[in-house]
Amino acid sequence: MRPELAGALIRRARLEKNWSQEGLCRGICSVSWLSKIEAGREGADPELVSALFARLGLDMAERPESAELIGRCCEAAFSLDYEAWDGLLAELRAARLEKGPFCLDAELLGRLFSDGHAAPGWARDLEPALGPGQRALLYWLSGDFEALCRLDGRAFAIYLRGEEAYARGNNTLALELLERACRLAADEGRLRVLMHARLLIGNCYSNSMQYEAMLRHYEAAERMARTLGDEDSVRSIEYNRAATALELGRAQEAYDALTRLGAKSAMELHKLAAACELLGKRDEALAALDRAKEAEAPSPEPVRELAGRICGLVRCRLEHPDYLERPEYGAELMELFETMRRELPIGYASFHLPRVLEWLRARRMYRQAYELLLDFPGYCGSGKI
Repeated sequence: MRPELAGALIRRARLEKNWSQEGLCRGICSVSWLSKIEAGREGADPELVSALFARLGLDMAERPESAELIGRCCEAAFSLDYEAWDGLLAELRAARLEKGPFCLDAELLGRLFSDGHAAPGWARDLEPALGPGQRALLYWLSGDFEALCRLDGRAFAIYLRGEEAYARGNNTLALELLERACRLAADEGRLRVLMHARLLIGNCYSNSMQYEAMLRHYEAAERMARTLGDEDSVRSIEYNRAATALELGRAQEAYDALTRLGAKSAMELHKLAAACELLGKRDEALAALDRAKEAEAPSPEPVRELAGRICGLVRCRLEHPDYLERPEYGAELMELFETMRRELPIGYASFHLPRVLEWLRARRMYRQAYELLLDFPGYCGSGKI
């Protein structure tokens, strides 16, 4: 084990136990030697380091099975094999690696594979002692994707930065990064990264209302998803196709796609209700909204919190033909729209933009509508206005 990492682990374990340096090293070495070891300086006696590990209850013996598990976890992480994460998280917990040489790897991977996705508080202090793979995981957990790309130029890192640009609404940067991720993934043989990148490129074209380009990339992503047996991605692609068709006023196409899909999540049922609303299928729309109340929760987390309110907007329009004269409808619409712009990928707000513009026009707030359109150039170029 590298001296700097051994020293960092000793210091971390000592502080967790709230021990002083003098208390830890008594009978093993001097405080000055312990300070050198914790600082990761060269020349520390391996036997001395082993004695300190033993006193702290750490077992630094290398075990092939532990190394193999960490290797599989890193492969799943850097291949974006999300389907494998739950099973690997269970294996990590069962292996109890927290007191062994892979304790840092196990903690970083465990956080990545869980819902938390937050970097541990100790990690930045130990950053200089971490190896490249550990630092890559740390930057990923911290959301520092620029640092991740500087450290690791592989396809997954470029994809993650492109995903961040997409979430921020920077389509131009997102497309540049995602196309680069596709080329790298093809070179690296990372089919899942290539699939996710193609899917997200399709989303970018969806946001800018370039329907044919969107379909081309979705079709490529769907072929890969079916090859990989990734039904979640197949379902996501079909849903995104329907949502974009709905934004473009192709209500029948959206309705047919959602019916084929067998809409069952809250957001799928929301889109089905919106399609039925445009097609004059009021009773079917209300039935979809009723089912949405009991439907499986969508993700990410902010969507779970907003799904019921988003469905409530459709219900208000269906139940109140005079909704444009109801201040409570406009207040809820505008608040949800701003929340989506602030907390969710831009596609969520873009979907609701026509209703926001409808509300602003009804209030004769033309300047506000114009200024809002400047933030959605893809909508302006779609031929919808």
